[in-house]
Amino acid sequence: MTHLNHLLAASIAWLAITGAASAGQCGYDYCWGAVAVGPHGATGFSYSHVTEKNAHQVAIEGCNGVCARVRTFYNACGAIASGRDGAWGWATGRTKLDAQSGALAQCGQHGKDCQIQVWSCSP
Repeated sequence: MTHLNHLLAASIAWLAITGAASAGQCGYDYCWGAVAVGPHGATGFSYSHVTEKNAHQVAIEGCNGVCARVRTFYNACGAIASGRDGAWGWATGRTKLDAQSGALAQCGQHGKDCQIQVWSCSP
């Protein structure tokens, strides 16, 4: 193999590696997900959608259309927490733990006994 062929092969390999790293793990630049909660413990979630609209719709369908609180995110994790007193919070994060911790902290600012109701990751 000539020097030029080695250089060309290395360039192609570099582009393949860096190109894949710039896209989300789902293969799109933006990997949309959503989390949703509704009355009587209804929850829904979605992940790895090419559009925000699709992620939102799938999360709503997951809770039979009754979820009123829906939050979307991309290339991240999302979580919703709620308390027995009606308080709730939501957050995104790079990891499931980050999103859950943020949601619990936000909910805890407004109420007590907060628990994670739903989470999803769409990195």
